[in-house]
Amino acid sequence: MPINQALSLKNASDNLRYDLSQIRIDKSIHELVQMGKANRDKTPFEKLAKFKPVNRDVVQGIQHVEHKLISELLPLRHKRLAVSAFSFFRGTDELMAFDLSKQVSTNIPVVISGDAHIGNFGFYASPERKLLFDLNDFDESTIGSWDWDVRRLLVSILLAGEQLGIDANQNKEIMRAAVETYQQILCECFDDHSAMERYYFSTEVENFLKSEADDKPLPKLWRKILSSASQRDSERVVKKFTTIDSHGHLVFKENAPRTVHVSPKRFKEISAHLVKYDQTVSPDVTVLLSQFHISDIVRHSVGVGSFGTRCYLVLLTAIDGSHLVLQIKEALQTRRFQGFDVTTPYSQNGPDNGERIITCQQVLQRTSDPLLGFYHNEDTNRSYYVRQFWDMKESMNLSKMDQDDFETYAKICALLLARGHAQSPTAAIVRGYVGKKKKLANSLVDWAVAYSQQVYEDYDRFLQALDTDQLAKEVSHDS
Repeated sequence: MPINQALSLKNASDNLRYDLSQIRIDKSIHELVQMGKANRDKTPFEKLAKFKPVNRDVVQGIQHVEHKLISELLPLRHKRLAVSAFSFFRGTDELMAFDLSKQVSTNIPVVISGDAHIGNFGFYASPERKLLFDLNDFDESTIGSWDWDVRRLLVSILLAGEQLGIDANQNKEIMRAAVETYQQILCECFDDHSAMERYYFSTEVENFLKSEADDKPLPKLWRKILSSASQRDSERVVKKFTTIDSHGHLVFKENAPRTVHVSPKRFKEISAHLVKYDQTVSPDVTVLLSQFHISDIVRHSVGVGSFGTRCYLVLLTAIDGSHLVLQIKEALQTRRFQGFDVTTPYSQNGPDNGERIITCQQVLQRTSDPLLGFYHNEDTNRSYYVRQFWDMKESMNLSKMDQDDFETYAKICALLLARGHAQSPTAAIVRGYVGKKKKLANSLVDWAVAYSQQVYEDYDRFLQALDTDQLAKEVSHDS
């Protein structure tokens, strides 16, 4: 079925329903910074240091998410979560979000990642085929308080650092350095750069490779990634993931239950919905996609936290015989579990979740995948977003880092997080609040250290639940 059937060249992205008005404010930078400084009296740094234990059931929280997932994939999901406390932390962001909603927060809104752990930064290609490094996961992205992202980053640094064998004192220093980098970059963004300069900042890897952090070269691992990521394009996907079937057709290989072909009914359904997706990309991409037809579709699960959601790979073949592989990912409602809504002063009920994700991604990333789009399945009331699969996407292998590399990497992640937040005009209020005082770093590090014990307790409770089959409940099936 041609992907351009009944296409409209209208750019539907002009009609995004996700409301960004909460981060727009009619004040000067100076006024906003002063608002942030005044906010220190209302929420002093010391209040951010205390972790308030929260009464909730970790098993019920996980079950609430998993009842929406594909049941046959849950054993593999549990296996991935059980690898380590850090893996568990990565895959259960709903728990920390609920806990954060009960903590003291400044409630200064910016567009946040919502899941800014240290493993959610990675490499991808720009439209000019340059290799970029930036935030790369936005399933939980929304408008929220800046410190939610910073706290999640810090806890992830602590957990990953412990896995690397970094001692507690050194780990705290790495976390403090990350907060101080965040403060420094926010100050530079609003003290030294114009709005256009903030918008045009570069995340190109070549720039990172040419720079130095504390007079030390960036990790050699970056150069290895530069070499391997440049080879991860659609044609490489075709070589790795496809085969020729008995009819002589190019199709995806199966690897059940992780990778399986969809039913003819689902094939037809997805093909029809890609017409809706095509209406959410720019006209030039619409014309590009008009040269392709759909050759094959499989359900293909990836990640840790999103493992078990409805994710698909679509093999497209162009009129010149070249290929493109799109990834379709289910967009779940953000941060809710066991009947308790993780609400903030900035929560929205109306937007389609696919729209929410790509809107926030386009704000936070300097350059986003031009094929990024979304659609909504009215019949099942499920949201999806669409992007290129692979396309020079790669992540740093944290387990291969020594302590110096890890510290540098943590600071780069904090730098990119600050620059992403700085795209929101309200981040000038954050700049006024955080300033350059070391008290902020000490307070946030103290909170992260205390919260890490909650993560370990949750992880132990999860392992116990696996042993006693408490998580083997009835859940939804892929229909």
